[in-house]
Amino acid sequence: MSPRPIRRQIHLNFHGNTAGEHAGAWTRDSADAPADFVLDYYLRIARIAERGLFDAVFFANYLHLFEGGGRPPRPVIDPVVLASALSVLTERIGFVATASTTFNEPYNIARSFGALDHVSRGRIGWNVVTTYDPHAARNFGLAALPERADRYARADEFVTVVRRLWDSWGPDAVRPAPGGGAPQIDGSRIQHVQHEGRFFSVEGPAQLPRSRQGRPVLFQAGGSAEGRALAARHADAIFSIGLDLSDAQAYYRDVKDRVRAEGRDPDRVFVLPGVYLYLGGTVEEAERKRQSLLEKQTSRTLIVEQLAARLGVEPADLDLDSPVPDHILDRAPERAASRGHTDALVALLRRERPTLREFLTRQPVGGPHRVVIGTPEQVADTLEAWFVNRAADGFNIGNMTPDELEGFVEQVIPILQKRGLFRTGYEGDTLSAHYGLQGA
Repeated sequence: MSPRPIRRQIHLNFHGNTAGEHAGAWTRDSADAPADFVLDYYLRIARIAERGLFDAVFFANYLHLFEGGGRPPRPVIDPVVLASALSVLTERIGFVATASTTFNEPYNIARSFGALDHVSRGRIGWNVVTTYDPHAARNFGLAALPERADRYARADEFVTVVRRLWDSWGPDAVRPAPGGGAPQIDGSRIQHVQHEGRFFSVEGPAQLPRSRQGRPVLFQAGGSAEGRALAARHADAIFSIGLDLSDAQAYYRDVKDRVRAEGRDPDRVFVLPGVYLYLGGTVEEAERKRQSLLEKQTSRTLIVEQLAARLGVEPADLDLDSPVPDHILDRAPERAASRGHTDALVALLRRERPTLREFLTRQPVGGPHRVVIGTPEQVADTLEAWFVNRAADGFNIGNMTPDELEGFVEQVIPILQKRGLFRTGYEGDTLSAHYGLQGA
């Protein structure tokens, strides 16, 4: 039987970490200052996003306390723990938690995310990352990160093993008991994994049967060539960076072609670029909101340090009143920790040639992601244009406080719904169902 056709509609995730990646986002309202340690803050975000019929709330993960490099210290709750708590306090929305393949083992991830998928009744996704932060290595007994090629080779084998563990229980391994009573487990439908590879030796099987959605939905941020290849082989949805429509379209075509080359259906793999949204009753009001946020960022010195770190140079190498020199842009990708972030940044700096001061007054460095400023109608127009012109299958919204997210839900979502671009109700109760993948 052929898989159900996917009905194309915009998919929305909200980046739940302290109102996203913007350096000053979490300081906009002093009442939100303890947001990183208070469950009620995250619960409010989740319930607003659920009311707006978002697919999921996404949580990034960091494996050391940021110090220097343009980032002030910022606490981070383990996203698996956070998603576990939030899933029992919500009903339909999904949660995507990030976990590294460099500093975990396949059996641990299969076990914890499998359990979380059961606890949440099938509403969990795993964001697969290899970890590019060298400071994290020293928290796990390593002097330095493994080489990029080794990290991605390990990730490929890692995800393969995790998927085999999740599949080790057949769909009919748990059967209703004849005449009622407790379900019965058919041991013949549970298979050992018996994996022996370059990086891992795993016997298996998993300790839990399949969840309501079969397995957690897989996400990956494929920016580099290695990341795109990993995403094409395994991901159900891909987080991406697109600062320009034409660049985003080129990325979209490339990853869809890669998915097709892997023998997979590109219509069942969703590209989700990040966006920063600033809403107002007028463009001027939206711009004032953005400027107010920029004024609350950390010091200019720290912001320049962060940009310099992303470009692989020292802050003294950058002149605030000049464009970034070509020789720095030429070498930035080879020095990059995150190729996706750096490639997008370099493309923008080459294309538009802003002075560093001009760039820093308009573009958050933390992403960087596309900045959209305007009225609800104008924001909806931009999202529609990127969706219709095959630059995106949806978006990962990354910079709003709960009040601003509520404004988006009340003002932009109805416009998208009226245009037939966004759901008017959840059609299922699992994350895979939100993407139309259930039963595919």
